Amino acid sequence: MGSKISNGVSLDKINNNHAPDINRYLGGANREADSHPFIKGYFYVFFGFPTTLFHDGNTSEHGITNQAALTYTLSAAETYTPPGDRQLKTEDIMGMGGVDASFITGQTIDRNFSIQYRDYWGAPIFRIHRRWTQYLDPYTGGVTGDEKGEGTQFMAREYKGTCMVIQTKPVTKLDGKWAGDHIIKIDYFDGVFPTTDLKSAYDSSITDNSVARPSVQYRFDGFPLDETNPDVMDKALAILNTVEYNSLNASPAIYQNLIDNGLSGKLNYTKK
Repeated sequence: MGSKISNGVSLDKINNNHAPDINRYLGGANREADSHPFIKGYFYVFFGFPTTLFHDGNTSEHGITNQAALTYTLSAAETYTPPGDRQLKTEDIMGMGGVDASFITGQTIDRNFSIQYRDYWGAPIFRIHRRWTQYLDPYTGGVTGDEKGEGTQFMAREYKGTCMVIQTKPVTKLDGKWAGDHIIKIDYFDGVFPTTDLKSAYDSSITDNSVARPSVQYRFDGFPLDETNPDVMDKALAILNTVEYNSLNASPAIYQNLIDNGLSGKLNYTKK
């Protein structure tokens, strides 16, 4: 399966026969989906955690499993802040009489995104990110590994993961039959890791009895793929259709879909 990077934004999902009126009026009973405003707030966060730190083995022996970490972050995410806009770098060349022309010389990419969570009793969100950031031991300043000696090579695959954020229409598919037109936006990040263990979010005061809502900033590599890539859309549908929405349980197929053919692995960056 080769990933196809298009040279522009495809308009295949836009029905030109039902384009909005030029006076921007959206009323009426016969409007099609293309005339409906983009409603934000319906999103799902799926992490592919590094298996060196989050095992599928005995939880008493290994701590937090990757499946438990994926389920908690999926069910606790309340706010997603995407990376800042990509900026084109330009240089101006002046002609006679002060007439300028601009030329593209490169780009600037913001490689950070953040997610705010609502934590539970037992602070699983804190413990997940504490485990992740403790790859670099806070007491020794180096990598010590776990009780089995795993995580001692200090290489990217030991602490970097993946993350897919899927924004959908305000629909719920309890039967697990999501389709492409239910998805509005996708951000698929590779080389993901948190930059804080968020201890400061757990302050306490007798005058403030509120819910703990830690915000975590993540760093990623390269540039995220999105819904204009057909392979990413297929992967998103496969992930959404393997979630039990009555309890937001994440099946093992989700984790495998996030890790298999990762962006730095088998996907080919060939243009369509």
